[in-house]
Amino acid sequence: MQVSPTISKVLVVGPKGSGKTSLLCRMIFDSVNECNQMPGQFLKFNFSTGNGESVSFLFKEVNNLPTTEKKSAYILTLNSNNKADLDSLPNILSMISDKKVIIALCMSDLHYSAAFWVEDVKKVIGKKNIKIVPVSSKTGENVRQFMLDLSDMVLT
Repeated sequence: MQVSPTISKVLVVGPKGSGKTSLLCRMIFDSVNECNQMPGQFLKFNFSTGNGESVSFLFKEVNNLPTTEKKSAYILTLNSNNKADLDSLPNILSMISDKKVIIALCMSDLHYSAAFWVEDVKKVIGKKNIKIVPVSSKTGENVRQFMLDLSDMVLT
């Protein structure tokens, strides 16, 4: 008997230009070239976590916070090359603190020119239990790990 996968609605939030759409396209299509197909809302079926569990995601990109949308978790994208994204982090977190959050530190392929990095984000979030994963939508770096961490977060 096949077990139905868990379906989780995840809202993708972050400052303008932080990599929301590019990350979604890389996660769903394994490409950044197919982003025009379904702007704002995406569906990914049956992501296998590697331990036999399967989770389906309904992703929705949200540009205005706070939102009354029902959701199981948030992906918060930050552009590591834009210091203003780090400065906006406390305000964004205050608006999404009602659910689980994972941070995608985008543009990790440009780490050498980053305005901030994981350690800087950790200083801002303090003792909050929020996973931070450096990712690159351009190269696909750490995107699979990000999906595994996101799956773990929504399944627990």
